[in-house]
Order: sequence, then structure tokens, then C-alpha cells
Amino acid sequence: MPLDRNKLLRYQLCDRCFRDTSRLYSVSDLLECCNNEMRRYDYREIARRTVQDDIKKLQGEPYNVEFDVELYSKHYYRYADTNQSLRVLKLINPNLDILSHTIDSLSKKYNDPDEHNPQWQWMLLTLQSLVDNRPVEIDNPYVSFENNEAFYGNKIFSELLCYIINCQPIVIRYRPYNKAKPDNVKIHPYLLKQYNSRWFLIARVDDVDEIITFALDRILAIRLWKHSFKPSNVDFNSYYNEVTGVTVLKDEPVSNIVLKVTAQRYPYVQTKPFSAKQKVLSHDNEHYVISFPMRINNELTAEILSFGSDIEVLKPLKLRDKVSAILKDASSRYEANNR
Repeated sequence: MPLDRNKLLRYQLCDRCFRDTSRLYSVSDLLECCNNEMRRYDYREIARRTVQDDIKKLQGEPYNVEFDVELYSKHYYRYADTNQSLRVLKLINPNLDILSHTIDSLSKKYNDPDEHNPQWQWMLLTLQSLVDNRPVEIDNPYVSFENNEAFYGNKIFSELLCYIINCQPIVIRYRPYNKAKPDNVKIHPYLLKQYNSRWFLIARVDDVDEIITFALDRILAIRLWKHSFKPSNVDFNSYYNEVTGVTVLKDEPVSNIVLKVTAQRYPYVQTKPFSAKQKVLSHDNEHYVISFPMRINNELTAEILSFGSDIEVLKPLKLRDKVSAILKDASSRYEANNR
């Protein structure tokens, strides 16, 4: 049976509402959610009868949706198992209107010559291939992103991403590297971020007004937490602008970092800068002195140390002392082994 042009969108919205444990959805609530989204895409608004018919169809073959019996008796709709996803989303062909809308949104931003983001550009071209009815090559990919196949956190990536997309709070069993026993932590997940071939979950711990970073390879278990979701008030597009890696230390201010780089290594630092705000203060035949604003954290220290003797920290003094102490300790270990 041919699909309505907005049917896939309605089913996606129903699926999200049926899994939401932060509130209850009646037919009126589902109708309001659907029509809000219809207006976003300039689709014709639907009637209450359409939502009622959708619910009936989803309860039958081949979808077989089962609702929470107690809530259903009160005319509210929530999955009996909120971990499930609507199978219909895997059965229906992609809706070209939604794909086209996504492509249009991506094109406006990532066809701008000042915006260079390979991941989004790859997604844009991949979606365009689907619309043009051209197959996407999986066995012979055109792009290969950095990935550690043996990384333990890979197995829970998709599960966490679903919770983030559906705005669902969770409880994770987490064991920090410096603790022998894990803890159960109630969190509101916001973002998955990759750094140095590892993935990290960025979230807010319940009742703590602070963004926390969790390494995926240290998350031992995940379960849905039936609690209202707290949206983030953080703009993650700029949150990491003055940070190397994923650690944003709450009490660490932005410092003016000044480094002295050998002329031999400067071309590398020039084409792969520490910061978009990096600038050259001075240079001669042997060295370049560069500066940039950045919060000091372990990732920045490790990045500087990776250059060995090709970089010297000039400012701030606390970073210079930190790098110096690490190098002296490492050198003393080699000297002790040579005796």
C-alpha cells in the first residue's frame, strides 16, 4: 500500500513518544506533537482520526506494538518495553521529502567554503546518493574515518546514541580508571564525542549543575531511567573551542598559551593548529613563537609533549613547570636504567 508523504514522519514521532518515560501521551498530546512537526516541514496538518488510525495499525501486523496495559486503560500510550523501537522504521522505504529537507539543511551550512567538516560533507554526499538512487558502497568505501575496531566502547555506541536522540535519561554502571569498584550514576546524556580514537559520553549528572565526561570503555552497563529529561543549556558547537580533547575543567580559566616551535616542525603546527585562534607572534630562521587561548588540561599537556624537543612552553609558567617536571622525571628514568 503506498505511503502518505508524511506517514513515516508520523510513525517516527509516535515511536519517540511511545518510548518517552518523562511524561504521558494521550491522543491529543500525540496529535499536538505530530502537527508541530508537520508545520516544521510545511506538511498539511493531520486530524485526530489520523492519529487514532495510526495507533490501531501499529497494534496490528506486521508491527505488533504492545502498550503498557495500566496506562492504556487510562487512554495513555507508552510501550510496554520502552527499550524497543518501532519495527516499521526498518520496513518502510526512506521518505524522500525528509531526506531532501536534511540535504537542504546540510547544504546551506557545509557548502559554505568557510565551513570544512569532512564528516558532515561525507554525510551530505551519502544522502544525496540515496536520493539519486545510487547505491552506497560499503565494501569499497570512498572515505575511512579514524576508528579503533578493538575499542570496548564501540558495542554501546548505538544504544547511547538512541537515548540521546530520544532525550531519555539513563543510569550507567561506571568505573573510573582510578577506582576499583564501579558506581551507578544517573545522567542526562547530550553528546557523543571522539578524541584520540576513543569515544566519550558528555552528560549532566542528576542534581549536579555540571557537564561531566564519561569514557565509553568504562561504562559497564546501561539501563533506562524513568525520570523527566533535563535538556542541555550548553552550546556544544562552541563548548570545546578553547579545549584540547574532551576535558573541560570547571575551575580552569582560559590561558594565553605561548609556545616556541622549531622552524623544522612549524609547518606541521601551521597546517594542524592547536586552535583556530592560533597566531604567530614572531619568528626567525630557527624558531616560531605562537600563541592561542586554551584551557590547560591533560590532553593539551600530552599534545605538547608529543612534539618532544621541537616545542618549548614559554607561557603560562604553571604549564611550563608541569611539562618541565614530566620531562625531567622521564629523563631520570632513562638515566637510572643506563647506570
